[in-house]
Amino acid sequence: MDAKGRVSLPADFRKVLDGVGSSHVVVLPQMRHPDYHVVLSQTAYDKLIEQFEQSEVERDPDDYEAMAQVIETNARPIPFDDVGRMVLSKDLRELIGLSDEVRFVGRGSTFQLWEPRKHDAYEAPSKERGRELAKTVRLGGLH
Repeated sequence: MDAKGRVSLPADFRKVLDGVGSSHVVVLPQMRHPDYHVVLSQTAYDKLIEQFEQSEVERDPDDYEAMAQVIETNARPIPFDDVGRMVLSKDLRELIGLSDEVRFVGRGSTFQLWEPRKHDAYEAPSKERGRELAKTVRLGGLH
């Protein structure tokens, strides 16, 4: 990432966004962990808002307001240019704790923006647990 916050989206991520016809992404604070933000295509964000608004009647008004703050008020649409760069604002970089590097972490239909060292620390226990669980996976017979 350069000093102005410009960062190139990885090619695999751009390919997915191109496939849904998105010229920008929407960045949301992660609701469960303060060290990263979630990035969605506009299509995925629209579905999230629709799902959220349909659940309004089931929510306590205070809960609804708290969730609206996270997924509507704090949402940041960020365009990317024709070479796949997006600009992360200074305040967003500060929220995530980014300086000159950002790690993109794919998570199915979304991806995450992390400060690399924070991601390494977050991921370490999961990697160890994954190694233990992997011992129970049977790979024989897969074609």
